[in-house]
Amino acid sequence: MSSISNYYQENFGPWAIIAGASEGLGAAYAEEIARKGLNVILIARRKEKLEELAKSISKTFNVEVETIQLDLGSDDFLSHLVAKTKNKEIGLMVYNAALSPIGLFHNNSADIHQKVIKVNCQSPMQMSYHFGALMKERGKGGIILMASLAGLQGNPIHTHYSASRAYNINLAEGLWDELKDSGVKVIACLAGPTSTPNYNRSQPKDIGAVNFTKLAPEKVAKQALKALKKARKPIFIPGVMNKISTFILQNFLTRKARVRFMGKMARNMYGEDKNYSNK
Repeated sequence: MSSISNYYQENFGPWAIIAGASEGLGAAYAEEIARKGLNVILIARRKEKLEELAKSISKTFNVEVETIQLDLGSDDFLSHLVAKTKNKEIGLMVYNAALSPIGLFHNNSADIHQKVIKVNCQSPMQMSYHFGALMKERGKGGIILMASLAGLQGNPIHTHYSASRAYNINLAEGLWDELKDSGVKVIACLAGPTSTPNYNRSQPKDIGAVNFTKLAPEKVAKQALKALKKARKPIFIPGVMNKISTFILQNFLTRKARVRFMGKMARNMYGEDKNYSNK
């Protein structure tokens, strides 16, 4: 076992839990974490995809894998999750699940917006509270909250999604400071466009040079886990060009101009008649 793998096992093992792990970025996290020698618990709604991924990881990386079929938007999800993990020492938590409606704010129903709050904000808070407390007690651990570059300002066409990503950014920043002296490392990973099945299903139009760089899920997961190891800053942006683009927008445009710019880009990608939400 390499020294890198030993580091992750010693500081973030023996078990990792990944919320939203059935495909795409969640699956990439699960595989990368297993590659480092940690056992993994996979959470998602789709049982068939969970079991398929679990079988693949177990065979490829020779680690223990457990699955929990669970709707992170349900009111009682945490009680079920606590019951199923009470005998596991969990040293790493990745919250990747998100509901991401696309279209004008009023194109989506009030029920969808309520579920955005539950899945994107309330559930990561509850998991961070529960597992963060256990990590703090044992004096080590790590938490990655997946956020988005969309959370750095309001994003028309992605209005409520971007608002929920801002919540996770601020939650991670506060926890990063509060928990660092107890040995628990926390970061928010602010991904740009990522080539996941959900992103591709939304059918964005290619708008050329003003696009942020679309990264492979495996690259995002690998870079985020490397950033968590040091956690020198509470925010991590994967991809060199995404870092550069964000620096330019944040330092050379006013907040108002950034909102207008992101709105124009989103309209070019999706139009105003879009009414899409991942399932």
